[in-house]
Amino acid sequence: MAHVKLREDPGTGIRAVYLVDAAVGRGSLNRRDDVLLVQFFLNALWNKLTDKANKKFGGPGAAPAIDGICGSITIGAIEAFQRWYWEQPARGGFTDGRVEPLPPGQVLGPRHHHVYTIIGLNVNFGFTFGVDRHARIAKEPNFPMELKQKLFV
Repeated sequence: MAHVKLREDPGTGIRAVYLVDAAVGRGSLNRRDDVLLVQFFLNALWNKLTDKANKKFGGPGAAPAIDGICGSITIGAIEAFQRWYWEQPARGGFTDGRVEPLPPGQVLGPRHHHVYTIIGLNVNFGFTFGVDRHARIAKEPNFPMELKQKLFV
């Protein structure tokens, strides 16, 4: 099940990190709660992120639905985010269409040596909409009711 981890020393950055317990995407378990969280982030960030070269994350079509089902549209959106996030010259351009759970004490993936996709989704949501809005993510109009009831008491 998706979960929240409060940061010990948030500084001026994000105060909480919203994480998946099992991988989402190509060849993954795709547990409903984890898929809902990933879809929420992808949906919220769709066509709102622009890098220094004016390249947008998203596309001409609609953002992926927040329905808890990880199909080809969700996997395509994960890949699009990874391309946008990691194709910066310093990052190398790795895409696998998966959002992996974050192991304790790690930020970089063992295979691709890049920041985990779930961290990228959290950080970009915080930078795009503000750290206060990120901390109160359950108040977002598109945040899935199912997750509100499970993540927040």
